[in-house]
Amino acid sequence: MGKYFNVTVKPTIAASKQALGAFADGDVLFDWTSFDVPKGSNRLMTAMAISKNADGAVNAHAFNLIFAKTVDNVAPTSIGTIHATANGEGYYNHLLATMFHETADNDALLDNVGMHVFNHNRMGTCEFVLTGEPESGTNVGYDRLYVAATSIDDTPTFASTITCTGVQAITQNILTVGTTSAARTFAPGDIIHDEDDRLLGTVKTVDSGTQMTMVDNLANATVDGKDCYNINPYVVHLSFER
Repeated sequence: MGKYFNVTVKPTIAASKQALGAFADGDVLFDWTSFDVPKGSNRLMTAMAISKNADGAVNAHAFNLIFAKTVDNVAPTSIGTIHATANGEGYYNHLLATMFHETADNDALLDNVGMHVFNHNRMGTCEFVLTGEPESGTNVGYDRLYVAATSIDDTPTFASTITCTGVQAITQNILTVGTTSAARTFAPGDIIHDEDDRLLGTVKTVDSGTQMTMVDNLANATVDGKDCYNINPYVVHLSFER
């Protein structure tokens, strides 16, 4: 491995949690999500999150990223219930660092997707040395770290109005939707659940605003009128130096 490397983390926010609507200040956006880094200390240089919002409207909001490690090879306990306050207990000795994104710092100004660059202080710098427990990663030579997020300000929402059209059987790999254009929100690789957390499948292509081709046949038959969600609305990109 070279001097620099990147890690991509895709936290899960259940469709039923996204369907609750706007997150309040202090709510958990996503709980601890693990990722592995080369063994030893690594300097986190930059962090950026991409938010692929449910109906294509960009969320301009302030939020924290919080980093943790294992303790005695045990993962941190939950930071709290997603879409509720961060009232989890017992993970305090696992904590390593935190950084924040200000509402005013939303970048790129793209119509249908948000890009959020994180700073750890008012001076605009973003550098931490993160050290996990030795050999705590999935593979030899790697350590395991965790990231979670809480909302600081504003009212981000992922509530969807992209609805399943009719009852579509598990013998087909075409997902037909309506009400709002799928092309504004979904992209190849997205894992789609309905609002009741029923898996529909992984998107292969977005063919139009009303049709998507899935990688495999539908995992469950659709229920007419149920809203569709990408269960990984945030993608977090972390850049490290060894």
